[in-house]
Amino acid sequence: MARGILTTIRHLAAAAALTVGLLPSVARAQDSLASFTWPDHPFARTLPDALFVDTGEARFQKAGRALAQSWGGIGAELGQIATFPLSDPATFGAFALGVGALTLVDKPTTVLYQKTFLPVGEKFNLPRLVQVRGLTIDAQYLALGVAGTYAYGLAANDERAQVAALLATKAVAYSYLTSHLILKTAFGRVRPVQDLDGHTGPTGDYTTSPFEFFRSTGVHFDTHPYATGMPSFHFTMYFSTARVYSGVYDNYVIPYGIAAALALQSAEGHNHWVSDMVAGALIGTGIGNVILSNYEDRRGVSAMVTPIASSKGVGLGLQMSF
Repeated sequence: MARGILTTIRHLAAAAALTVGLLPSVARAQDSLASFTWPDHPFARTLPDALFVDTGEARFQKAGRALAQSWGGIGAELGQIATFPLSDPATFGAFALGVGALTLVDKPTTVLYQKTFLPVGEKFNLPRLVQVRGLTIDAQYLALGVAGTYAYGLAANDERAQVAALLATKAVAYSYLTSHLILKTAFGRVRPVQDLDGHTGPTGDYTTSPFEFFRSTGVHFDTHPYATGMPSFHFTMYFSTARVYSGVYDNYVIPYGIAAALALQSAEGHNHWVSDMVAGALIGTGIGNVILSNYEDRRGVSAMVTPIASSKGVGLGLQMSF
């Protein structure tokens, strides 16, 4: 047992070293990274109301400006997410040690999770909205919520709602890139069987041991059951979008309540260790904080979207000034 634990610690250290080793080149390419300061606690940052004072702009002018300011700075944000272990090693170290400690006790905590939450989740089933391969029910409702927020923002000429939806869309994209494509492939952790307590017989693509890392079979753009446990992409997505909405609206109860409901709804399909979910939640919170912190810096960008119609068709034109 002791030998297995030591082996796992060495594997985790190797993965951390590999991840950190790939980051310096990105850090040198991003001059703006030094200006980012992690909040005092993970939920500290909220956007001030002064950013959303009614400017009297026409609908398309406001929509264009919100689009440009919300979707600008993608390269800098990705650089800040990638270099967080270097820019704030103390926080990163605390998070890494916490997840590592949870890994050592993953079997009993995951058994408790399976016995406590899975039975509730099996009774809490939302109807599927569309039949799309790889798009889970919880992801469908999350997309519906974000799209609905943006539609309301356009209809009511409400800048706050538009910004919340646009920043949340970035959060989902960053979550997919960071957790699903990069970190799952790097860690290659095998997922637990659904009946972890007292499981006997073959395990197939799953395992009864929380120490099976680095079994990756490569990058998988779609859902893949084998060796894609850590971190949980869905928890990264839940927490990044909840962090964005809570920061834009200065309200924590509704965004995180909805995130908890979506997590509970799809609990039986996740097949994750508890440490996978905690890691996803921490990464998602960090992604949301980076997005919020950078939004204020892009207030100098102005833009206007105007409808264009001609004999050849109709469309939209986007004019931007910096």
